[in-house]
Amino acid sequence: MMRFIKKKTTTYVFNVVAVIVLLGSLGVYFLFNETSNAIQETNRDSHLEYIDNITSNISDIIVDATSSDIYSSLQSNRVLRDTLEESLQLLITQRYRYIYIVDKIDDSTQEFRFLLDGSKNLEDKSEFNEEYTPLNYKEWNRVYKIKKPLYYEHKDIKSLWLTYLKPIIIDDEVQAIIAIDFSLEDHKSIVKSLDRLDETFEIVIIFSIFIFVIIVVFAFLDDKRIKELKDKSEQIKKFNETLQRKIDEEVEKNREKDKQIMQQSRLAQMGEMISMIAHQWRQPLGAIGSTSVALQFKARLHKLDDEQAMELAEKISGYVKHLSATIDDFRDFFKSNKIKSDGAYTELISSVLGIMETSISNKNITIVKELNSTTIFFTYLNEIKQVILNLLKNAEDVLLENNIKNPTIWIKTYDTVLEISDNGGGVPTEIIDTVFDPYFSTKKEKNGTGLGLYMSKTIIEEHCDGTLSVHNNDEGAVFTIKMQTPSQEKL
Repeated sequence: MMRFIKKKTTTYVFNVVAVIVLLGSLGVYFLFNETSNAIQETNRDSHLEYIDNITSNISDIIVDATSSDIYSSLQSNRVLRDTLEESLQLLITQRYRYIYIVDKIDDSTQEFRFLLDGSKNLEDKSEFNEEYTPLNYKEWNRVYKIKKPLYYEHKDIKSLWLTYLKPIIIDDEVQAIIAIDFSLEDHKSIVKSLDRLDETFEIVIIFSIFIFVIIVVFAFLDDKRIKELKDKSEQIKKFNETLQRKIDEEVEKNREKDKQIMQQSRLAQMGEMISMIAHQWRQPLGAIGSTSVALQFKARLHKLDDEQAMELAEKISGYVKHLSATIDDFRDFFKSNKIKSDGAYTELISSVLGIMETSISNKNITIVKELNSTTIFFTYLNEIKQVILNLLKNAEDVLLENNIKNPTIWIKTYDTVLEISDNGGGVPTEIIDTVFDPYFSTKKEKNGTGLGLYMSKTIIEEHCDGTLSVHNNDEGAVFTIKMQTPSQEKL
């Protein structure tokens, strides 16, 4: 969940940055346009202000040098014309290339005439009273109407030129017009530079918009992906919860199943134990019966003295104690003791053989003991006893089923290992890996539960933290129990 929040925060930050960049770029672009227009206007206004000052001075000079009728004064005085034209020539530069003064012949016509021409080139110079045809009659006539200066650009030529018209006013009448044609090349250069910057800014704006759109699209897709991931995460979470619940239910079912299997195994072992106890009780019960008959017979013949009665009673008491000890062993063997305690293989094997050795010996099976382990381990001792009993009973069954000559069971211990083996021929290779499976049985009569080895492995490996395995040797099967010592458990 924290990962989704972090990604969403990152997306939000990117969106904010994208909006700021876009708005900033637009702001700079609009500010540049305003500044560009202001520069152009300032540049043009500076030129016009300069020209206005020049034309005002020229107008004052002409007004001072002539009478109220400028045309008549210049017509009658050639020297004055030359002098004024020389003054106009002083103002001719590369920028201010044409300076001339014209007037209108009459108001009813659109005809103008030259009064003065400041051109330095005699070939281009116009003579006094020469007809002049303005490029823009409308603007020239407008000066006569408004009595104020104005300017207009020449749109029909390659280079940018501007014509400035300044009226010469005497007695509130426009007597003539001072015209200056000047170049705006420097203005044009400024405009071009500004236009290039404007194009650059437009590219930057377009790029910013493109980046903004990309970020917005990716943010949208990322939000969609995060939402999908979140939905999938929720689905996975619900699936995991459902799966975990099912696993818990199955584990609980397996536990119940194991409990049932354990109970069935214990019941099967109890039946086998009862059979073993019956074998051990048969001789003492027979001895008790024969002693009781002898006691009764001598009593009827009045041949029973106190010494004989005491002797026979002690025999009966000894037999009864043996029977009682057998019952105690049986009760202790199946006691539900869930407390771990210290123990060694020797005492466990002695306890198990105390119950079943007579039964095994009565079937002419030899038990060979090689008990070399003195290691003390900490575990559930009664459960280990049940496993040893089950392994010995299985070995007994195999030897009897296969009619083995000189049947023998070996019990060997060393270090933390207990090996129980027999000469019954071993476990077939094709089934040796499945002998610990539940309900697997190799008994020929098929009357076995198949629970003994499965529960034995469960007890050793899950309850007692040991291992139980099987392999074959030259004589038969070898079942190996390996326990951990307390020091090993700590490791």
